[in-house]
Amino acid sequence: MDRSSFLATDLGRSAEVEHVNEDWRRVNIRPEAGIATTLLFDGDRLHQVWVLMAMPTDETDEWTMENELKRKAAHDAWLRAELGNPPYEYAWGKIVSELDAKGCISEMIITYAA
Repeated sequence: MDRSSFLATDLGRSAEVEHVNEDWRRVNIRPEAGIATTLLFDGDRLHQVWVLMAMPTDETDEWTMENELKRKAAHDAWLRAELGNPPYEYAWGKIVSELDAKGCISEMIITYAA
């Protein structure tokens, strides 16, 4: 689905769209309770999806490296339960679970092949 078609859906109409630069756009959505997702589009083409599972400490803004390591462990466990053991590399792209130590955030990132 391209960006224009996605933004015309019920979920897309409730999205927050940010212009990054040139043709790049970030689209922030909450597809279900406890999940925050950012879609990154290059023009109309979906390039990446960043998924973050909510943790109890999010409610109290307790962002620490220890809490992000717990979030990463939850992401890793979910991916293993759904997809088996990594690596998660496919003809269409790949999925990784990453911890950005500088930004102090853990996310699952789906990157689509060009």
